[in-house]
Amino acid sequence: MKKFSIFLAAMVMLAACNNEEQTFNVPADTTFVATGYCSDQTRTSFGTPNASEIPFLWSAGDKVWLGNNISNPLSSATTMARFTWSGDVGIIGTGHIFYNMTGTAKSANVLTEQTADGNLGNDGDFGYATLDEYNTFRLSHKTAYVWFDTKTADSDMPKLMSITLTTDGIDIAGQRDYDFQNNVWATTTTNGSSAITLNFDGGHQLQSSNEGVMAAMVVLPAEVAGTTLTVTYTFEDGSTFTETKSPSKDLSTGATQRISTTINKSDLTPVLDYELRVLTFEDGDARFEPYALDYAGVDITTWSDLIDDPQYGGPLTYGDYTSTMYTWWDENNTELTHTFPDNYAYCFWGGGHAISNYWGEGFSDEDRDLHIAKYYGEDYVTENAGNDQMLGWFNLQMMIPVQAHSGNNFCVHYGYKDSYSYVENLPELSFADGEARVIDHMWVTNTNYTLNQLYNGVKSEAGNSFGGSWEGLTEDAWLKLIAQGFDDVDADAYAEPISEVEFYLVQGMNVVTDWQKWDLSVLGKVAKVRFNFAYSDEMGGRYGFTIPGYFAYDDVAVRFEK
Repeated sequence: MKKFSIFLAAMVMLAACNNEEQTFNVPADTTFVATGYCSDQTRTSFGTPNASEIPFLWSAGDKVWLGNNISNPLSSATTMARFTWSGDVGIIGTGHIFYNMTGTAKSANVLTEQTADGNLGNDGDFGYATLDEYNTFRLSHKTAYVWFDTKTADSDMPKLMSITLTTDGIDIAGQRDYDFQNNVWATTTTNGSSAITLNFDGGHQLQSSNEGVMAAMVVLPAEVAGTTLTVTYTFEDGSTFTETKSPSKDLSTGATQRISTTINKSDLTPVLDYELRVLTFEDGDARFEPYALDYAGVDITTWSDLIDDPQYGGPLTYGDYTSTMYTWWDENNTELTHTFPDNYAYCFWGGGHAISNYWGEGFSDEDRDLHIAKYYGEDYVTENAGNDQMLGWFNLQMMIPVQAHSGNNFCVHYGYKDSYSYVENLPELSFADGEARVIDHMWVTNTNYTLNQLYNGVKSEAGNSFGGSWEGLTEDAWLKLIAQGFDDVDADAYAEPISEVEFYLVQGMNVVTDWQKWDLSVLGKVAKVRFNFAYSDEMGGRYGFTIPGYFAYDDVAVRFEK
């Protein structure tokens, strides 16, 4: 049924039919005819719909059901439709009429893939009526509609190929029965879908204004008021535009939701010539082959197997404090790999990237005791009260103040290199196959240990070898991460980077305490990336960097060319 007039009237030429619930049979050698009209009062031109409704008109190919008997299709579009049935048709006296082109009688079927050709019947439009005492009926539309009024100010816009409407898990397509006796829809939807795509065969050139309905979609009635509707427009060149709408009314029976949008070429998200693969550190995403950390006698089959316990002095990241070659590889995904660097020995005290799931809110000294009690036991805190060697923040060095950016796991970096330190090799991420790629971004945050020292000053607790006199944050303080890119996976500690990018963890009194996205794409194609810290003068001590050199990262995205 095309968009023309909301109501349809029909005259049925059947002498034997009346309002009683009786069945009348049309003889096999007889043709039954029902005629439908569009009245002048309700018929509206396709090009000039009203502000809130889509008008309708009988279309070529339309059929209606009389009970469980479907008519022959119309041969042409018209305002007066003559539907015919061959004989041997059983007709209930009240004459239940269903407009249903995709389902069967009272069982509607709204399609998930629809075509923007103006014929809503082929997409699942559904209506119901009964014959009156004069054997006429006026069709009442029982589905709902979304009318797209989409425009552009740019003459060189690519053609619009499709529009996808998605709800927050609410079914708007699928098969559903209409309970005509109670004038309500059934509550169950078979093969339900919360998304419908409206396709433009050959593409549609958007205009600066629309005289009528640009395109319309059929939907099952749904309660969407106060929820979010997501609309994605896809164009001929593969670019997209996505918007969200918060409707104030439901998609109720017969109602129309109008979505008006102006899209400019500059609004489009360009087609990507690459796919993003993300290193999440989540067990469900582990694709690497199992391997062993021989020095610890531990088999690694998931990312969580790499989480050490305790955080300081653990068997995986410290071992014998000299030969701990802790390593991991995101095999068959991003191909990023890491091994603790050799700084006169292999151990986390010399720098590295350790997998963690330790987190807890707060980074005051009081919070420290609570966190240690959580991970080491309350008896441990009681027995070592006042002993900074046992209760120092370094015991919580793999802990962050927020949950992982996604899932449960993340990675903690430790290590820095300045003119005072003994470090030769900075911790690095490299591609195991040696191929240079663009690392798009990662998410970073500070650790609880670092935050405690930043806000409260560096304490003289036992085990603190930083040797600074840091008293706490000032407006002049700053701390930043530096990522250096190399085009040779075998570049040594003294090689010059081909690119560099920075990220501030501290700017005056502004400190990162949640996850922040760090754009690494400006490094270009690199075979590996090294990480270091730079800091304001007041953060330096007699051994260089006074603040503990930790940060956490998660969800590292890598571009793989298509």
